[in-house]
Amino acid sequence: MAALHCEMCGGTDLIKQDGVFVCQNCGMKYSVEDAKKMMIEGTVDVQGTVKVDNSAFVEKYLVNARRAKEKEDWDETEKYYNLVEQNDPTNIEAIFYSSYGKAKSSLVEGDLYKRQAAFKVLQNCVSIIDDNFDTTKEDAEKPIIEQISSDILLMACSNYVYNQRKNGYGIVTWTDKMETVTLFNNLGKEFCETLENIAKKFSDEEKEKRVYYYQLALKHAEWVLKNGSLANPQSFQNIVMTYHKWINEIDPSHEVPTETPSAGNKQSSGGCYVATAVYGSYDCPQVWTLRRYRDYTLAETWYGRAFVRTYYAISPTLVKWFGDTDWFKKMWQGKLDRMVKKLNDDGVANTPYQDKEW
Repeated sequence: MAALHCEMCGGTDLIKQDGVFVCQNCGMKYSVEDAKKMMIEGTVDVQGTVKVDNSAFVEKYLVNARRAKEKEDWDETEKYYNLVEQNDPTNIEAIFYSSYGKAKSSLVEGDLYKRQAAFKVLQNCVSIIDDNFDTTKEDAEKPIIEQISSDILLMACSNYVYNQRKNGYGIVTWTDKMETVTLFNNLGKEFCETLENIAKKFSDEEKEKRVYYYQLALKHAEWVLKNGSLANPQSFQNIVMTYHKWINEIDPSHEVPTETPSAGNKQSSGGCYVATAVYGSYDCPQVWTLRRYRDYTLAETWYGRAFVRTYYAISPTLVKWFGDTDWFKKMWQGKLDRMVKKLNDDGVANTPYQDKEW
């Protein structure tokens, strides 16, 4: 048995009108000859319902979606992941990134309510990922959860300082500062709960997998506790300690802090963690360039110093968890290469360098 399948949106509701076939989802029109080429074989279940194999379309849209995300074209990212989700409603990558693209776009949106609405949708998507997480496909879905975890933290880190809006006088208002922080606090909390729910899906025979997702949740809870301006930090302190205890119950080698972790930003000492992971050394021309930029450009302004403090708060954990993975290095390699080239072109030297005290 055969069915028509729209190549634009993946819909199967095509009706012949005025000599052409029109997709009722997106309005795309196909000639009779085009329609013949689009005929695909379907299968029929015991109830006689036609099932269409959309896997080829899903893979095609995933390629386009991932390419758009890599290029940071957030409108296209949202568009193609939406198409994936239409054809595969349980695809957790599409569930998250269709809204992630919209949230990324909203961060340059001047309307507070539009930004809040976009992040609310993203929170809702995060909250239902556990409903669609299949433990029998953990090998395939674990890398997606890892990528989502990394992207949430990277998005929070990159926008923590720079996506605070200025008023008509060029001043960043306290309200907008708090609004930016709150968006990521709520997203981080939602993701912690999702990871916790995923962990609980695994049986006692799969305790090591349960530990892994508790550890991811712990990482996000610690980030919110350290970087978020929390009205009630005690609640997140309790969450962090609870994750430590749950992990220790399964893995006694995990040390539970003897003191309750404190809240608030703290500047860490250290170097260019991500760049070191990508280039393989703290002392190489690319990292020397970036260290000079940090000390003589970013450190000269309050917002630059704030960015460095935020970077040092989050990057050691990112590198610890993902620094040895090929996808992490590939994701950052191109961005850092372009940044280093621009800095070198602007006169920032790439010769041996000793860090400046500041």
